[in-house]
Amino acid sequence: GDDISFTTHTATQASVTISGFTDIALADNLIYRAAELLRPYVQQPCAVHVDVTKHIPSGAGLGGGSSNAAVTLTTLNSVWQCQLNQQSLLQLALKLGADVPFFVVGQSAYVTGIGEHIEPMTFYRGSLLLLMPDVAISTAAVFKHPALNRQQTPLRKDLITDSRYWINDCFVVVLQDYPEIKQLFTALSPFMTLRLSGTGSAMFALCQDKQEAQRQQKIAAAYCRTLVIEI
Repeated sequence: GDDISFTTHTATQASVTISGFTDIALADNLIYRAAELLRPYVQQPCAVHVDVTKHIPSGAGLGGGSSNAAVTLTTLNSVWQCQLNQQSLLQLALKLGADVPFFVVGQSAYVTGIGEHIEPMTFYRGSLLLLMPDVAISTAAVFKHPALNRQQTPLRKDLITDSRYWINDCFVVVLQDYPEIKQLFTALSPFMTLRLSGTGSAMFALCQDKQEAQRQQKIAAAYCRTLVIEI
């Protein structure tokens, strides 16, 4: 994940400065927006500097920005002694994005609605190969796309452990509009079953064990950045 650190300085008002970003306006930065949502609840003000070293690619569908926002909410809630419980934090998190509440909970979960209904559960243990092509995809553009299937039946909780039912309707849109992803998918599909991560460009393949993941990694590494993950 990204590396994120918080440094506090004595001050009479709560404030936040951020380093590590060069291409995002402060008002659009999810870390800054998370801090602003907490401002009305501050009991112990101080200045906070947030430094971020990005490792998770932007637009990959891996939740880098959302997880940073969630960490900011939980950390500053403590630093500023806002005294908000988890339910209150989840309500604020939803204002930042549909997946931010999931990262506030901080574990695998069955999530429904627009991200507000979260039921922690373990549904996969094993190895996977993550592919991270150098392509950034806009979530908003995918959701607005006319080809996106909006009639999909929600996955029942009792089926979530069966990967045959892991269908991402955004995959069709991404393959249609991003030729780099289509080419990568076509080249590697004979060797592995690829699934799309979120609405981004990253794809992953479930593997029987770490050895299989490493074998597949040798094939995929010729095409893009890869990572073997043990869950």
